[in-house]
Amino acid sequence: MPVPATVKKPQDHAVKAETLDGPIEVEHNGVLYLIDRDNADNLELMEFVEDRQYIKAIRGYVGQDQWDRFKDANRDDKGRVRSADFEPFLQAVMDAIGGGEGNS
Repeated sequence: MPVPATVKKPQDHAVKAETLDGPIEVEHNGVLYLIDRDNADNLELMEFVEDRQYIKAIRGYVGQDQWDRFKDANRDDKGRVRSADFEPFLQAVMDAIGGGEGNS
């Protein structure tokens, strides 16, 4: 049976090791967001997640400039950002830093 095009292909370990030095990349709706690795291992941000203060956590993980960019990219005709647009972004960030569902 052919492998679907959506299945991730294994990476060479040497390439993976090189990427551990730079920021964590999160692609969401065609936009690339970068998370500083120090932020991904920040206990205070993890506490926000534990306390279900997800917006504070995500804003801390991606930084204010990228948070503003996310909101601007997801505004509807009335200028609002719906929570339904935030939830997949939250999941993408949590998956990228290793805190997604199934990792706790």
